[in-house]
Amino acid sequence: MAKIIVTGTPGSGKSTVLSKLKDVRVISLSEEMLKYTSSKGVTDRDKLRYMSYEDIASVRKEVIQNAINKIEDDALVDTHLTVKKKTRYVPGFSKDDLDSFNDLRGIIYIDAHANDIMFRRLTDKTRTREEEPEEEIHEQRRINTAIAAYYAAHMNIPLYIIKNRQNLVEQTIKNVEDAIKEILGKK
Repeated sequence: MAKIIVTGTPGSGKSTVLSKLKDVRVISLSEEMLKYTSSKGVTDRDKLRYMSYEDIASVRKEVIQNAINKIEDDALVDTHLTVKKKTRYVPGFSKDDLDSFNDLRGIIYIDAHANDIMFRRLTDKTRTREEEPEEEIHEQRRINTAIAAYYAAHMNIPLYIIKNRQNLVEQTIKNVEDAIKEILGKK
């Protein structure tokens, strides 16, 4: 069945939005990757980005083939477009990864202002993140939207950029639900 990638710069509020959606299956790529890496001692999703690029790519390929593609109903794939470590950005998917998805129909990028992202990162006690200046958050957002546009163009699927403004999460949820319905042809 249909898959939709839902992504956003860390701190954009993507996880909050996804947790409030009803009647749709959400599969977290990082949680699925942890199932494969726990035997190698990587049991924290924030530590996945410190694995070698080759190891990350191998595990991601396994997850797409043996978890995501085996889902028999429509699903949202919760992931990031880049893995950032200091000044290095590694794309979340290779061209081959994208091509291996069964029935990928759209990308939803949840965006937020850099100030909101910085605030959310600083107040999120569930995650361990390095503090980054606003300038670096702007850079990460630009890189992520460029990669999202490339992915959408490569796959010939729509890209939705949905703003998640501070204190307006209900509107963001509605906009994401509308995008999902449109992508799946239910609107």
